[in-house]
Amino acid sequence: MSPVISPKALSLGKLSLFFCPLEHELLTFEQADSIRRWLPEDELTKVSRYIQLSDRDKGLMVRGYLRGILSQVANGSIASNSHVHCENQSEDISPWEWRFEYGTKGKPRLIDEQRAKTGIEFNISHSGGWMLVAVIKQAQGEPVLELGVDIERYRQSTNIYPILNNYFTQNESDALLSLPEDKHRDRFFDLWALKESYIKAKGLGLALSLKSFSFDFTKMKAKELAANIEGESAKILNLFEGIGLNLQRGESIKSLDSWSVLFGNLNQDYRFAVSVGPVDSLSVVTHRINLAKLVSSTF
Repeated sequence: MSPVISPKALSLGKLSLFFCPLEHELLTFEQADSIRRWLPEDELTKVSRYIQLSDRDKGLMVRGYLRGILSQVANGSIASNSHVHCENQSEDISPWEWRFEYGTKGKPRLIDEQRAKTGIEFNISHSGGWMLVAVIKQAQGEPVLELGVDIERYRQSTNIYPILNNYFTQNESDALLSLPEDKHRDRFFDLWALKESYIKAKGLGLALSLKSFSFDFTKMKAKELAANIEGESAKILNLFEGIGLNLQRGESIKSLDSWSVLFGNLNQDYRFAVSVGPVDSLSVVTHRINLAKLVSSTF
C-alpha cells in the first residue's frame, strides 16, 4: 500500500488536519467512477445538480476525500516507512459504508452507531482550490467533542471595515484597528475564519450571533509545525495558538477555558481555523492528501 497518511493520525485525542487540493483537473475518469460507487443515491443526486462540470467534479472530490480519509483513520490501514497493520480487518469500514446524519442547521456527523464504533468526530470546510478535513479519534467513554473548522481564501476585494461593525464585537474591532493599517486585512480574515470555525463547532449556523462570542489575541503564540506533505518534506506551517475564546453577554464576558482554538496559514492565499472543546490540551498533526493514492489505497 502506498503512503497516504502518517500513522500519527491514529493517535487517540490527536487533532489531524487533512489538506485536500480541489483542482478538478486532478480528477481522472477512473477516480471519478470509483468515488461515484462510494456514494449513496442522495449524494449522487446532489452532485448531479451542479451545472458546471468543474463543480460536479469538486462535489465528487469533496465526498471522496471525506469518505476515504474516514476509512483510513478508522481502519488503521495507514502505511508509512514501517508497516501499520489493522488488527481486525473484519471491522473495517469501507468508504461506501459511511452514513451521516445532520443537525438542525446542517452540521454533518456520523450516525450514532459509527460514532460509537470508531470514536471519530470530524468537520469539513472548503473554499476555492482547497478542502480541509479535521478528525479527532477518541477512546470509548470520552466526552463528545464539538469540532469546527474553516478554510478561507484571502481576498483583496473585500471591503472589511463595514463588516467590523456588523459582525465583530467592539473589543475585536478595537484590537484590529489598533494594528498597523497594513495588518488590518490579515487580522480580519484570521477573525473571520475563527468565527466560522466556532459557529460550525456549535452547529447553530447564523442563529448564533457573531457578536455573542469573541477572540482575544493578547496571549497568542506562534508554533512551527512540520507538515506531512508529500513532496514537500521541508514544508512548515505556522500555527497560532493560545487564543482566548470568550462568551459575550452584554457587558459580561466569560472565558471558555475548556476550548482550544487555533489558526494558521496554508499558504499566502489560504488561512484556516479550528475550534474544539472541551479539551485539556490539543496536539495537532497535518497532512496533504493525494487523491489518486487515497482512492487506490482505500480499495
